[in-house]
Amino acid sequence: MARDLYGRGALRTLEYSRLGELSLNDANDTARKLGKRFDLLSQDYYSAGRHLPGLRAGLELVESNRQNDGDINYVKFFPYVRADFNEKLSANLLYRIDAELDNDPRYDGKSWDGIAGFPENATLDYRADDFSLRFGIERLSWGFGQYSNLTFARQAMPMTVVGLSYRRSIFDFESVVGFLSPLKDQLDLMENDTSFFTSQQRYLAAHSLTLRPLGGLSVSLREIMLYGGPGRRFEPAYAIPFIWYHGQQLNSRMDDNAFFALAADYRALHKVWVYSEFLIDDFQTEKKTRGDYEPNQLGFISGIEAYDLPIEGMNYELEYARINNWTYNQARAHNRYLNSNFPIGFSDGPDVDILSWQVSWWHGADIRIAYSGSYRRRGEGRINTPWSRPWLSVDEYSEPFPTGTVERKLVNGIELLAFHKNWIWGNFTLKFTDIANVENIPGREYDGWEMVANVGVKLPPFSWEF
Repeated sequence: MARDLYGRGALRTLEYSRLGELSLNDANDTARKLGKRFDLLSQDYYSAGRHLPGLRAGLELVESNRQNDGDINYVKFFPYVRADFNEKLSANLLYRIDAELDNDPRYDGKSWDGIAGFPENATLDYRADDFSLRFGIERLSWGFGQYSNLTFARQAMPMTVVGLSYRRSIFDFESVVGFLSPLKDQLDLMENDTSFFTSQQRYLAAHSLTLRPLGGLSVSLREIMLYGGPGRRFEPAYAIPFIWYHGQQLNSRMDDNAFFALAADYRALHKVWVYSEFLIDDFQTEKKTRGDYEPNQLGFISGIEAYDLPIEGMNYELEYARINNWTYNQARAHNRYLNSNFPIGFSDGPDVDILSWQVSWWHGADIRIAYSGSYRRRGEGRINTPWSRPWLSVDEYSEPFPTGTVERKLVNGIELLAFHKNWIWGNFTLKFTDIANVENIPGREYDGWEMVANVGVKLPPFSWEF
């Protein structure tokens, strides 16, 4: 819903974990209804200045049923507490207690009787008119991708950060300093050998400058630095949001992992939204030595969405994403773009491209019907693939895209989403998946139907004024 509102020009920002304020000027009837629904759903927890001063607590429950090779049921709980001390200062806590996550092979945390739990958001927030500062745990999301993002994907695990935002007329500035978990192999050593203690510290710094020179147009320049290693200290220089991180790295002669991204989007007449993002992990400009034949590590996303054509409430989406092999990876394992065993960037990692599409229709703001599909090619490269440097073994080196045996996955599905006032919602999805070379194993095939039904219930919140 937030994505639809942004594409229609009703939200100022979508890139960051904090959504911008609604602006429904010149909006049509569908956008106004969606705006009211979005405002109603988000006001309990996310909207500042609604319950001052006081305490607000609530609980949302989600029941999920999957019919595939068997009948699987999951229950998820999302308890939250928000304390507003005054108009500018608040404390927020949102927990996720999830039985489904425990079955995700990437999840590396503890579980209790098959249930995983962790804070989705736990922050102390200070907000002025143009400036905000926060400290705590949060799930970051930078980018416009429908499937995933290149820099901070919404599918990544939350991280501990200190973040600041400054927004003024034509520009937005965002900066975060994050603390990442040790790598899984280090944590496994601690579990298997109680005398082992990892000194592998891992940190992240990122900043983004967005310019909005014209109505509907934005251009963003982003830089991310991941660093750490055994005994590595926190670098105060990377906590200064206004310096050039890569230049600091070169001067310090440290082998840290820097990323650059350029993003742009344009929204026209509340009808069309086009967006694109380009990520540079490493790029070779010369071909003089064997080392210069290291493949370029790049990522790219581009998409277009159209609204209310030919009838109001219709949405059309088309997106293509490509991430080259070796992107997000690095020779030093602690500099790989991972946190809590999940990719921080594009959720499917490197050596992959995806074409996705969707046609949907909003009946008011209570019912949404959608058909969606995607075609994905995935090579054998992974973020944690050992850094073997095959380009050093030959005079000239090149590799295909995707690499090795390619897994090819085609998915088509239909979905029904429905809301009832502010306390209950449900969605039903039926999809067919066809995969060739499953897990990059030649000749291994899979095809089958999957049915997913989710029902969410939000209990009436408890409020208490100070």
